[in-house]
Amino acid sequence: MVSESTSSEEKMEIRAAVGLTQGLSKPDLESLTVDAIRIHRRLVGEADQLFQNLPDDYKSGKATGGTQHLSYIQACMEMHAQMYVVNTLVTILGYIPKVSVN
Repeated sequence: MVSESTSSEEKMEIRAAVGLTQGLSKPDLESLTVDAIRIHRRLVGEADQLFQNLPDDYKSGKATGGTQHLSYIQACMEMHAQMYVVNTLVTILGYIPKVSVN
């Protein structure tokens, strides 16, 4: 049985992206999707770097708050928001395009 939270997460998409991409050709959709994946990869790297720079008590969750921790949280939110863009575009496109590592 699939939990209610899992099924709702699987349906997450950005409706604006669906509307904005309506009528685009597959090559244009693939281009947008590849770019979105690259942006997501960059954001993952930035969030990871910010996490690595946190003091150990923040990494373990024993401490919270402050400028450095908030920068990390903001980076994570941007990374996750971009993941919804990627997920939506992949759903619209119908497949995950190959993206070279740059």
